Amino acid sequence: MPRRRRGVSQVVSTVILAGILLTLIGVAIFYATSLIDANRQQMEYESTKDMFIYTATALEQVALGAGGSRYIRFSLSSTGINFVENAYGPLEVYVNGTRVIYDRETSSIVAVGGSLVTTVFRVLRPEITINPGLELKRLIVGPGEPMVVVYENFSGRAKVYLMPTRVRVNYMGVFDLLEGGVTKKYNYFAISYINLTIGPVGGAGHIPVIFRNRGIKTMEYKFSGTAINVTAVLNGHPESKVFAGDPTAQGTIVVVRIADVEVSTRG
Repeated sequence: MPRRRRGVSQVVSTVILAGILLTLIGVAIFYATSLIDANRQQMEYESTKDMFIYTATALEQVALGAGGSRYIRFSLSSTGINFVENAYGPLEVYVNGTRVIYDRETSSIVAVGGSLVTTVFRVLRPEITINPGLELKRLIVGPGEPMVVVYENFSGRAKVYLMPTRVRVNYMGVFDLLEGGVTKKYNYFAISYINLTIGPVGGAGHIPVIFRNRGIKTMEYKFSGTAINVTAVLNGHPESKVFAGDPTAQGTIVVVRIADVEVSTRG
């Protein structure tokens, strides 16, 4: 009897050890798989962020540069892309109290990372490390500053946002204008805005994001002073800036350019 008990004890011990070993192997495989999947999702998300920065540049080039169309191809498995109409509310722009841009809905493109991706709030374009929240709120920029902002944040998932909500003000200089047979000097300013609209979208995996310039609307306004006060209002939140021209000029001409750009995923 004692020998039989020892035999049973050895079998039970072997079974228990084998069970523990299998459990440890299963746990190790689970965590290894999760780690690999997390790294894959993070790498795809980081690549998507870089593509969004390039996408913002392409959007500005189509709207204000060469025109025509541009496309950027995304290869996505764990990351998704959403096209959001009126993401930030309506935009209006005033010059010396005169409304020059209105009824513009601010559409956006948003990339959503995988379930295992984490991030923090960060402005990626322009690359800002000090007070990035203030940069995100800017609505009026000057020459050389980006009109399309790219930033990331965590809201349930890691997300990257393309935000075309800025207007750019350029001082073009002083030009002569003939009025009633008399030549007068006028300061010239240009105000540019990208009106992004959503076209046909859809698809999965390899997605081409296509920007098409649908035309540029140009309007001209004349003011008696030599400086202009530009106010942009996004969803009820205003920002104002004063731009001064040549004080010897006899007035100011403001040229407003609105570039209508459609984004879609279909050729």
